[in-house]
Amino acid sequence: MYIDRFEARFGSREPGAFVKFGRHMVTRLDPAAFRPRLDEYVRLHRACKRMLDGGSTISDALVLDFAEAAAWVAVEAPDIYGMFRGEMGDPEHAAPTRAPGSGRDPRTETDPLIKTGR
Repeated sequence: MYIDRFEARFGSREPGAFVKFGRHMVTRLDPAAFRPRLDEYVRLHRACKRMLDGGSTISDALVLDFAEAAAWVAVEAPDIYGMFRGEMGDPEHAAPTRAPGSGRDPRTETDPLIKTGR
């Protein structure tokens, strides 16, 4: 599948030929070089998933390493930052809604009792 993905994007190239995949310069890998790159991609993918599932903050360095590892195996890395939407305090998704019929916009107004400290 790697060769199919690579050739669909870049055409037929010899192993070792450089191409630009997004922001990364990568080469077409031969079978011996592909396995370690795939292992690295899977390792970083698992690390990102564990951090997302655990609610941890993901470092910029990890996101960049993951994107580069994905480029080496000719796949588009998922938007890791986008995966946090709704997980880490995004009020559009995470905030509780007001009781039905309150007539207030839950995204812009705080409960009056919280405002007054009662």
